[in-house]
Amino acid sequence: MGNQMLGLFFIILLLSVTITRVPEAKASASVPLSITVNGSLVISDADNDTTAGKDPTKNVTISLTPDLSTSSASGSANFRIRTNRSTWRLTAQRTASSAGSTGIEDSDVLVDISKSNGSNANASAGTLVAPFTSQSNLSSITTASAVDVISGTAKTSSAKDGSNANNWFGVNTTYSISPDFFYTPGTFSSTITYSLVSP
Repeated sequence: MGNQMLGLFFIILLLSVTITRVPEAKASASVPLSITVNGSLVISDADNDTTAGKDPTKNVTISLTPDLSTSSASGSANFRIRTNRSTWRLTAQRTASSAGSTGIEDSDVLVDISKSNGSNANASAGTLVAPFTSQSNLSSITTASAVDVISGTAKTSSAKDGSNANNWFGVNTTYSISPDFFYTPGTFSSTITYSLVSP
C-alpha cells in the first residue's frame, strides 16, 4: 500500500508538472548588419594578373644598332587596373634620364599608350588624356610632377565577375626609338612610375 501510494504520488507530481508548465515564448535574435564598401585602386601585371602581381615592376629593354638597322626598335610594358571608384586618374611621373654617353635625348624616345579591357570591364571607364591620345615622347612625362594619362569616370568593372578574371581595364604602353648614326654605344635609362589615384 505504501509503495502504491508512493507510485501514485510520483505520477501525480509528474502530471502536476506537465499541467502547470508554462509554454516557452518563441526565441528571436537580432543581427545588426553593416556593410562598408571601401574604394579600391589596384594596378597589376598584365602578364601575371594575381594578387602577387600587384604594383608590379615591368622592365623594358630596347637594343639599338644604328649602323645596321633602319626600322625603329621598341619594347612594351602592359598592366591592368581595377577600381570600384566612380572617379579616378592614372598618372605618370619619370625620374631624370641618364643618357650614358649615347647622345639620346628624352624627345628621341617615343611613347604610345592605348587601353584595352576584359569581357566584364567597362571599356568607357577611362579616357586617354592629351598628349597621350596619340604618339608622344618621354618629354611628355615630366620629372617635376605627375601628369594625367587616363581620366576615369566610372568603375572599371561593368558586371559581376566571380573569379575577378575578366573585370580588368588594360593599359598598354610601348616605347620606341628610331636608329640614328648620331647615337654612340652606351645605355640610356629612366624610370616611369604610373599611379592610380582618386579622385
